[in-house]
This record gives sequence, C-alpha cells and structure tokens, in this order.
Amino acid sequence: MLRALYMPVLVLGLSIGALPADAQTTNARWQATPASVLKSTLRNVVAAQDSYKARHGKYAGSLETLRVNGGSDVRIQIQAATESGWRAKATHRTRPGRSCVVFVGKLRAGEAPRTDGDGEMAGEERVPLCDRME
Repeated sequence: MLRALYMPVLVLGLSIGALPADAQTTNARWQATPASVLKSTLRNVVAAQDSYKARHGKYAGSLETLRVNGGSDVRIQIQAATESGWRAKATHRTRPGRSCVVFVGKLRAGEAPRTDGDGEMAGEERVPLCDRME
C-alpha cells in the first residue's frame, strides 16, 4: 500500500522537472532573438530610469549615467529626457533598419517614439515596442 502511494509522486516529480533536450534548446534560441534581447534591454533601461528618478528627481539623459549595457550587439539611445518623461530606442547589429522603442511619462506632442522599420508609435508607457524582425 505504501509503495502505491509513493510511485505516482515519484513519477510526477520526475516528469515536472525534466524537459526534453530539444525543448530546452528551442527555448534557449527563442530567448536569444534580437527582438527579445532588445526588449529585455529596454526593460532594464526603464528600471534604471525609475531608480535614477527616485534619487535625483529627474530622468537621466545618458546611458553612461544609468550604467546600462545591452551588450556588444545592442545600441541604446536615450532620445529625450526631462523631469517628467523620457524616450529611448534600441537597435541590434544583426537587424539593420529595425528597432525597438519605449517611453515613460509625459512627452511633448509629437515626441512619442517610433520604430525605424515599420514606423510604429509606442502606445503603452513602459512597454517596449519592436519592428517585425523576421
């Protein structure tokens, strides 16, 4: 009777933690796409800007001040920064002419960031928006 109780738990425990090797590889490839790297980098910029604003009462106008590094394939630009808002763009070396954008806070009319390729305008604050990067 005791064996019957423990066998399903053992089987369930083994099946939950184990992913097939090809599923792990597929997941690793997905995380490494240029769009996912750019979105992650811009989320890091959002967090760094929030921290900077809390300490200094305004947003940082440069990446050097924020100390955010997207890696050798990523270029990040703070396009504008004021006391009330900022916008940024990130590009990836392997996707020329394509970009991701993000903004936080109030910007003057016409200042919402647009992606380079599709010309899409970022609509939701703090949420990176990217061009299609097939």
